[in-house]
Amino acid sequence: MLTGITRPPVDAAGIILSTLCFLHCLAVPLVATGMLAWVASEAIHIGLTIALAGIVILVAWPSYQKHGRAVVPALLAGGLGLLLFAVIGEDSLGANATTSLTLLGSVVVVLGHILNLRYRRECR
Repeated sequence: MLTGITRPPVDAAGIILSTLCFLHCLAVPLVATGMLAWVASEAIHIGLTIALAGIVILVAWPSYQKHGRAVVPALLAGGLGLLLFAVIGEDSLGANATTSLTLLGSVVVVLGHILNLRYRRECR
């Protein structure tokens, strides 16, 4: 089990991965036709979402137990849900909806991690 000392790095990793998802989504239309076309890969979208899922699982419940703020696991789970929905429904949703859901989900996950860091500091 992770301790309070290791939680901030996990939250930081979540913020970084969520930001990468956000940037990936914004960059796809710009680089899809250029030499960096690999950035537009669906595998990157799926891989980032899986990595974020692991981080959310590591952070959400233990952090809630520490600070008791339900908004943190709600934001983390909600943001992750949006990201998963975007990945799973990518073929049926279309590019615009997938991009919108991914951007929104990434922002929600980042907000959840930022609030988690703040609330955990208050518990010391």
